[in-house]
Amino acid sequence: MIGKVGSKLKTAPVLAALIAAHTLVYIVVVLLAASNGPAFQVEIFRDYADEIFAGNLPYADFRYEYPPLSLFILILPRLLVSDPAAYAALFGAEMLLFDIIILLSLSRIGLKPLLLYGVGLLLFWRLPYIRHDLVPVAAATVGALLLLRGRALWAAVLWGVGGAIKLYPMVAVPALAAGANLRQTAARWAVAGTVFAGGILWGTAAFGTQALQFLTYHSDRPAMIESLPANLLLLLPGAEVINTFGSFNVVGPLGDAFVGFFEVFQLVATVLALVMVWWQERGAERTAEARAVAVRGAAVATFAFAIFGKVLSPHFLFWPLPLVAISTALGGLRFPRTTWTLYFTIILITTAINEQYWAIDGNLPYFTAMLTTRNLLLLPLFGLLLLRPPTQQSQKHHDHPGTDGQDVR
Repeated sequence: MIGKVGSKLKTAPVLAALIAAHTLVYIVVVLLAASNGPAFQVEIFRDYADEIFAGNLPYADFRYEYPPLSLFILILPRLLVSDPAAYAALFGAEMLLFDIIILLSLSRIGLKPLLLYGVGLLLFWRLPYIRHDLVPVAAATVGALLLLRGRALWAAVLWGVGGAIKLYPMVAVPALAAGANLRQTAARWAVAGTVFAGGILWGTAAFGTQALQFLTYHSDRPAMIESLPANLLLLLPGAEVINTFGSFNVVGPLGDAFVGFFEVFQLVATVLALVMVWWQERGAERTAEARAVAVRGAAVATFAFAIFGKVLSPHFLFWPLPLVAISTALGGLRFPRTTWTLYFTIILITTAINEQYWAIDGNLPYFTAMLTTRNLLLLPLFGLLLLRPPTQQSQKHHDHPGTDGQDVR
């Protein structure tokens, strides 16, 4: 009991400091929007909301690449304001709220995951507050916390909701099989699938079957410039940068072959991550240990899904951030210091790339050099995440999977 109180006292000031630091970044983003105009990403979201307020239907009347449940995130600020800077401020406030939810959830597990996520997100600079990804990230994080508390069905609900907002949390759902018998696994998967389907099918009732277009939106697009296949193309003769699908993409003589390979490899790597984590920990007998295995599997699968596709945006890299932080706290990494040094370095380079998009038109070789450096680091990071963690983790965390002896229940 004394240990738990001491841990909370130690975590509380760090939590407060991180919330203050993240809020400060949000305030700077708001001030930049007021003086220089909102970031183009937020303007795109406001344009979507304006289209709906004008009576146009998403998917049918204008192209929309996200699942229908995400529309509520974009519409909510527009219900209150129409001014671009005010919309950007309210949209960023939404993201800050979910960011704080993530911080609070991680603080329930311990100091280590709180610090790793809190510092890592700061390295992304303004990006988290000009995209809507912190909402599904929060759903995935709270779901992981519920799973560690033994509430797997509620975890399935949260991951299903996250999937209905941005799809990617559904790749973590197979990890719910860790430590479960056949009946439990079927129930968890059924709950996640039902919630996901419900979050999608309401859109078909409201907007018609076109609402399913988000599933095929990227099917015909070439490789996004920051993706691995596009990076390979940029290193070969004959590559051309084009602006389609709302982003810079790369085409070239081997473009279709590279895209096809990485589309398959993305699925293979995601399944490989889940299978390897399960195989490495198949001897886990304690319930708490099995839950830790499930979170680790979700983290590695999310990372693989994020980085190996033909679309790789900077914000994809904070999808797995809190899950990897939780897994680290539970002893799920073989070389945690090396892993996080790589991860933070990748984030910093990604932020630099994101802030210097001018180089695509102004100095493409410079942009390609930054991109190649970043992408070369992604591969060893994935390898480190796949390594079997130390065997003593099961001894250290067999009662309550949290850091500093903290009970996550």
